[in-house]
Amino acid sequence: MKNSFLSSEGSIGRCSFFLRLALLAAIAAGISYVSIYYFGHPDYFHHGTFRTLGVFFGIVASLICMMAGLMQLLKRLRDMGREAYLSIWMLIPGPNVLLLLYACIASSKEKN
Repeated sequence: MKNSFLSSEGSIGRCSFFLRLALLAAIAAGISYVSIYYFGHPDYFHHGTFRTLGVFFGIVASLICMMAGLMQLLKRLRDMGREAYLSIWMLIPGPNVLLLLYACIASSKEKN
């Protein structure tokens, strides 16, 4: 269970962290694109378009992927030997990007 996307238990390295974040971003973007195209296209529904329903599905998928990404950040912070409260910086636009870059670049804590 420690390698689960939805669990914050365990730790992961730099490469795994970056690849998991890239995969989660691709999943969120793909679901958003497909749902907006499907529900916004007039050929699929003959009574009108439902583009807002597609946007809703895209937002829900993005929120789920963001929560899974937060779990990956907690694993990475644990691997770097940092405290979990640093993940609060993800709520502030600007420093959140710097925290993600730091998590992708910083080395792991030495194991005893």
